[in-house]
Order: sequence, then structure tokens, then C-alpha cells
Amino acid sequence: MNRFLFYFVLAWGMLMPFAACSTDDEQDMDSSLVDGSTDNDSTDNDSTAVSDTTAVGDSTLVNDSTGGGGITAADSTDTVRFDSTEFCCKRDGKRIYGMMYSDRTSSRIHPTVILAHSSSLTHEAMSGYALRLAQKGMVAYCFDFCGGSKNSQSDGATDSMTVFTEVEDLRCVVKSVRELGFVDKNQVYLLGSSQGGLVSALLAEEMQEELAGMVLFYPAFNIPEMVKQFSGWGNMGNWGDFGDWGDMGGFSDMLSMSELYISSIKDYDVWSHIGQFPKPVCIIHGTSDFIVNISNSEKAVKLYPDATLHKVQGANHGFNAANYGSMGSTMGLKDYDDMVMPIVYEFLGCE
Repeated sequence: MNRFLFYFVLAWGMLMPFAACSTDDEQDMDSSLVDGSTDNDSTDNDSTAVSDTTAVGDSTLVNDSTGGGGITAADSTDTVRFDSTEFCCKRDGKRIYGMMYSDRTSSRIHPTVILAHSSSLTHEAMSGYALRLAQKGMVAYCFDFCGGSKNSQSDGATDSMTVFTEVEDLRCVVKSVRELGFVDKNQVYLLGSSQGGLVSALLAEEMQEELAGMVLFYPAFNIPEMVKQFSGWGNMGNWGDFGDWGDMGGFSDMLSMSELYISSIKDYDVWSHIGQFPKPVCIIHGTSDFIVNISNSEKAVKLYPDATLHKVQGANHGFNAANYGSMGSTMGLKDYDDMVMPIVYEFLGCE
């Protein structure tokens, strides 16, 4: 079997109405804790990047086309200006590309959030969140996983990507970002969505001292189960390029995973590899998610010593159009960011 359609079920999204297309009165947030949760309760990395003025170790920052003038946050009534800069690091000779958002005019060190995108998407899916976090005074960095998408600006082929290569990518990113002089090393957080959430959770178990906490959007803890469920379908071929349908579709990316991806994850016990991270964990999950059922997050929140689950009534697998992909914009799925981000701000202490 050369190709694996473990997200074949997503094709039904073209034939059936989504639960995410809820009415306005269904868009209520259930922020109560799930039973069992509490709110108190070596890779060879060559980090490289460039700075217009100063190199940081082997890393450098390159000002983007704004010329260092900054960006005005679109979701603010005030004019908040900050810089958007490219930042790259290397793992095993592969470049990992990303964008850094921060107020570089400030001389103090900043709490920092590293954002990990969903399968088949790129850093652009997380850039809206990064912009909002920078507006709140955080440093925010979003990047492309190596081989994570045909549109990735990082090196690496899609058929070489696995959940575990993404863990190593994220490890490299965390180490490189923590070396930057304007980053508060004691306040580095992860924010991962779907597969990026799973990757973040796995890495957090191994980097407990380096991380201050993590936010997980609809984390895909059920990937091994999906692999097992659909691996018997055999070789259904390449369905071709149906465009960027994001994490809720991606017929050319999400629906065809390599043999390497399949064999590396199908017998993996996620549940025995998460739950030991001792720092605060915030999980946010839609009640109508038909790809990663919310029961997965209900199970996960009970494993962590300090975790909270927030349920977004009516939300599906994604909270905005950028993470739905073109499917979301085409079908008019709801945007839940104005409900989700206040939870994130409160968790990070940047309200």
C-alpha cells in the first residue's frame, strides 16, 4: 500500500452538512472543568537564521518586507505596532522556516509562544493567532514542519514526514527560540492544533524543564486509532490535487499518508506517552468535532496533574477559516476565535 486514506471519512464533508454550521444561539462556551481535570489540580540541531543587525549565536533574524516598520494589529482598537521577521533553524541539515512576531522596540525579555500547525497546513494557518499574541505583548513564532505540506517552506519531502519527525522539528525550534536574547526562557509555551497538538504534547513530556505550559486546540490523540481503522482499505491511489482543503479535507495531502507515516504511528500508544507534563495545560475542543471526537480531550485532561478542558459548543475541527482551509470558507463554517482567544489570553496571563 503506497498511499493511505486514513482521513477518507472527511470526504463525507462534501455530502453532508457539518455540525459546525451551528446557529448563533449554539455558539456558547462551556468553560467548566471536565470531571477529573483541575485548574490547580539527542538531535543534532544546527540552528541558523540571520539578523539585519545582530546574529544570535548561529541564528539570525531577517526583517521581512515591512522593512522593520512593523505591522498594525487588525483586531485592536488601538494602533499596536510590532515586527514580523523570518526566523529559521536547521535540524539534520534541513531548514525549518518560520515567522516571528514581536515588539522589537522593547528592551525587556518577553513570554513566548511557539505555534505548531495541523497536518497538511503551514505556519500561515497559525499566523492570525501569532498576530493576536504579539498584540498582547508576547513573542509568537509559527513555523512549517518539514514535509508537513506540499506548500511548506521548510525542507523535506511529505513522504518523509511522520509525527515523530515533527516532534524533532519542534524540539529544534524550542531550543533555537529559547536562545534568542528577547525571549524569556522561563516562559516559553507551546500552542498546537490537531496533529500539531499531539506533537506538542509528546514533546512536552521530554522538555518539562524548558517549557512553562501548553495550549492544545482539538489535539489529535486518536491518530493511531484512525490509522488502524483505515489501513485495511488498501491502495486507493492518489486522488489528485483537490486544492488546499486544510485540516478538514486536504484530499491530496491529508488523504494520502506514506507507508513510513503509517508504520511509525499505527501501533503507538499515545496515552502511555502523555500526561506526565507537570506544568499547566489548557485544552480547547469543539463539541461537534467529527475528526477528533471531544472524548479524546476528556480522556487526556484526566491524565495531566494541572489541566483544564474548555468545550466550544458547536465547533468542529478548527476554529477559523485558516484552519478549516478552503472548505471552511466555501461552506461558511463559523469562526470561533473571539470565543477561543480570551481563554488563551487568560491562560497565558496576557489579558
